[in-house]
Amino acid sequence: MAAEGARGPDWVGRGIGLAVFAGGIVLLIIIFVRINQLGVGLPNLGQKGELERWLFRSGLDAVKLFISGLVASWIAGRGAQLYAAANRAISAD
Repeated sequence: MAAEGARGPDWVGRGIGLAVFAGGIVLLIIIFVRINQLGVGLPNLGQKGELERWLFRSGLDAVKLFISGLVASWIAGRGAQLYAAANRAISAD
């Protein structure tokens, strides 16, 4: 007999939590691939000002990818929290 006030896990919440977690992990993988490709296009050093433009563009890309990584890890963390919360569901009765 189950304890009074307790119920089984919330399967819908668990499924949504796993889906959100998996989505966050997929976003992190995409970001890691983009970071790996960040320094591929090196500038033509013969042209004046090309190096500065390349450095600025690369720095801006790095900042965008850093912020995207933070958001993706936040999404994955929220999915894990949702999954864990669905396991601790307590009946309101």
